[in-house]
Amino acid sequence: MIDERYTIVREDRFIEATRDSGYKSTASAISELADNAFQAGANQFVVHFDAESEPNAGRGRPKSPVVREVVCIDDGTGMTPDVLRNALRFGGTTRFNDRDGLGRYGMGLPNSSASQCRRVEVYTWQNKGEVHFSFLDIDEIAAGNMLVVPEPEVVEVPDRYRHLASSDSGTLIIWTKCDRLDFNGREDTLTKELPRSLGQTYRHFVAKGRSIHVNGREVKPFDPLFLMPEAEHHGASPHGAPLEYELPVPGKVGAVSTVRVKFSLLPEDWQATLGKSKKESRAKGIDRARGFSLVRSGREVDMGYFRLRSPHWTDGWWSCEISFEPELDELFGVTHTKQTIKLSERISTTIEKDLSANIGTLSDMIVTRGKKRHTVSTKEAETIAKEQDRFLRTTPEIRDKDEETVERELQEYGEEKATDERPAETVVEEVKDLPFVIDFESLPGAPFYRVRTFGKTVVVSVNREHAFYDKLYQPLAEIDPTAKTAIELLIFGLGKAETLAGDEGKDWYNSQRAEWSRILGVYLDAIPSLKGVA
Repeated sequence: MIDERYTIVREDRFIEATRDSGYKSTASAISELADNAFQAGANQFVVHFDAESEPNAGRGRPKSPVVREVVCIDDGTGMTPDVLRNALRFGGTTRFNDRDGLGRYGMGLPNSSASQCRRVEVYTWQNKGEVHFSFLDIDEIAAGNMLVVPEPEVVEVPDRYRHLASSDSGTLIIWTKCDRLDFNGREDTLTKELPRSLGQTYRHFVAKGRSIHVNGREVKPFDPLFLMPEAEHHGASPHGAPLEYELPVPGKVGAVSTVRVKFSLLPEDWQATLGKSKKESRAKGIDRARGFSLVRSGREVDMGYFRLRSPHWTDGWWSCEISFEPELDELFGVTHTKQTIKLSERISTTIEKDLSANIGTLSDMIVTRGKKRHTVSTKEAETIAKEQDRFLRTTPEIRDKDEETVERELQEYGEEKATDERPAETVVEEVKDLPFVIDFESLPGAPFYRVRTFGKTVVVSVNREHAFYDKLYQPLAEIDPTAKTAIELLIFGLGKAETLAGDEGKDWYNSQRAEWSRILGVYLDAIPSLKGVA
């Protein structure tokens, strides 16, 4: 005789505890149903909300529709009665530990559903004329009234959802008695947020023609690498060729599987414009693209840092995708909910060095872009210096230069500073009528500025490699443009004084500039950057 006081599983507590296991969001729970659909050959996956309005929350506040039922429909192959009954069992899949598709453990349908609602109903058909139905009910299980999955019976799809079940074969799942939906079940918020999550998780599926709709809204792919032309936001550039690693498959002697790593660099103009606006940056999805996207069999399972790197501000402008097949699940620490990753030491040590090298290169490129971006805002100081210079004397050495010399020296400067986007003629045109100009250069170990004259223009070059630039000038450009302009005018003052000095004075400036820079560097290295100060 069985002593029911000591059964391995106490049904009432087990089923309630199961509801808390592993699913971090409504989107991740629905993704389990989408996995099953696509593995069953579905081309379409539809999420529909049946919502009802709440009583008014207060004077002047509109009623907020709350989701009463979540319906998921696909046009896959459908299930036989036996497969349906097994699919509603925890671990009852016919594909247990299958490494050929999206699923693996058979916990998806019952576990994901229980995490969001207290009752799940399943209608499935392999031809339109014969629909089989079964269900799970948390309350009945907890009360001890439901010990087995009910034997499927032939029924009709509920009238209210019949218009959604028009395919020759497929499955319709209803979550009812929903008590754990995100956003307190608000229909408008779920309709807005779910497409974002599903569009990122299944971007490769959607890009290849699979269709997902949420409450009538088409889900578009979101690519955190911003490389997919099918995605709403794209335009990044691949950074080098994808890296590939052949790793031994655990438990299969001699078998190997490929891990692929690819990087992208976001456009420079995005960094220049979106970096100034958190709202615009969020709208493009920059905040959702930080870190590493882990993609298993074409489906994103997690996004984060995974101890491969500490977060840094440059992470907003590069992205990385690491893709692998299910046969490497143990090495990537994939859980049965396919939501979290815990990299094994083998994976970390295999890819970490190359990741660091690529990210280092990308970060340097991004930092250099930022420095270039801050150089375009020197016009205010240059304009002020031009207006005020009429009250100051000018050395005859500059004032009386002949036109031929002026033209030749300006051309030399234009050729020195020319780029593909800014040819020499443009540079010359920009500076020829200015008495003072600031430009930027990178000279490790050199003074924080130097003064040169081209034609009748005095050019003060600021050294990006000196602590003056990183600790003072660049941060001021972001947090206090007026203070930055004042610093530029201070340097113009030094430059003006240097042009007015005789030969001995110029020698003195040259020697003192090096000493000032050395002392200033020592002082500034002792303080944190002003960057981020409000």
